[in-house]
Amino acid sequence: MAWGFSIHAFRRIQLFVDDPEFEVAVVSTHDYNFTNARNILLTDAKGEKLSIWRKLFDKVKTVLNNNPLLLLLEDIGKGIKDFRIIKSAVTEFNPDIIFLQTLLYPCYLAYFLHSSLPIVITFWNGDVVWWAKWNGVERWFKKQIVTYGIRRARSMTVNSHVAFNACLSYGTQADKIHLIRYPGIDLERFKPLAKDEARKKLGITSKKVVLCPRGLGGFLNSDVIVESAVNVVKKYPDILFLFISGVGGDVELEKHQQRTHNLNIEKHFRWDGQVPWDIIPIYYNASDVMVSVSSNDSLPNCMLEAMACGIPVVMGDIPQIREWVNDDVNGFLVPPRDQLALSDRILKVLDNADEHMKSFVEKNLELVKHEVDSKRNVKQVKELVRVIAGKTV
Repeated sequence: MAWGFSIHAFRRIQLFVDDPEFEVAVVSTHDYNFTNARNILLTDAKGEKLSIWRKLFDKVKTVLNNNPLLLLLEDIGKGIKDFRIIKSAVTEFNPDIIFLQTLLYPCYLAYFLHSSLPIVITFWNGDVVWWAKWNGVERWFKKQIVTYGIRRARSMTVNSHVAFNACLSYGTQADKIHLIRYPGIDLERFKPLAKDEARKKLGITSKKVVLCPRGLGGFLNSDVIVESAVNVVKKYPDILFLFISGVGGDVELEKHQQRTHNLNIEKHFRWDGQVPWDIIPIYYNASDVMVSVSSNDSLPNCMLEAMACGIPVVMGDIPQIREWVNDDVNGFLVPPRDQLALSDRILKVLDNADEHMKSFVEKNLELVKHEVDSKRNVKQVKELVRVIAGKTV
């Protein structure tokens, strides 16, 4: 079960879909359209035409200015309808195990199924540490879901020691928590390539490139990256800040583009939006440094992928990232909202593209090889599923 579209959920599901040992049904609010799995669509994914009553309800919401009570009733109605779809799918498919890709909606609806069904949850740090995009009553409600979910789940995976300890704090046993950073990094795909060739493929002529692959807005602090570019451009007038990812949408994109225009640095920015995962290694290898200064984070794949491609990283200084980056040893850490510190560290990477950066690269190549090689990590999570489902050989 997965929410919306997530490249992380896609890859995690794909590793089971591609293995003939597993028969997979995917339940989601997004149509992932896996060719070797049953794709069970919930209401948000069906794109059904609005009924007369639905249209009337939307008009009432508009007149009442999206009254919170009406929104709650709408969510409850959708939840009931989706649960009926899930229950029918479980009856037909008869699964050995239910795997929840995080605890966002609709995944927690699985709690209303029969308790004999074993559930495994993949916890992101946002679930158990900082509850991304939640506040007030919503945040309280999310905590209740997590608290119950941890007790109800047969097992769970986390991707950081911070998340592991957070799960313990909810009162679950340590042997139910598995630190498995899956699917990990495909080291045959993400590896160092010739920079000139990569830039040629992307049509980049700038001498220096800063890659920003996280998206725009909110806790991603993309505005800080834009502000930091002013100082960087002064020293390197032939530099490109390359943004990829569709996170944030058109509103944030227009806001960021307007800011670069106001700062008179717009010619140094390129916004490629969401790009196919297959060509992302080219983006890393076309870059001199990868920047991600999120205030809240889990285990960002972009950091690991950049490391695997031999690209130095500048990251936000938060506990989850400190598990991977030792400041000025294999990367740089900066306070997430400090634009001056960020521009300083970007310049340090660009100024020291010699032995110092080579040391970063060598350490990181060894790190990803030993910690996040997808071949090993995928085996671990599949074995966990076999054990929980009682299907070990």
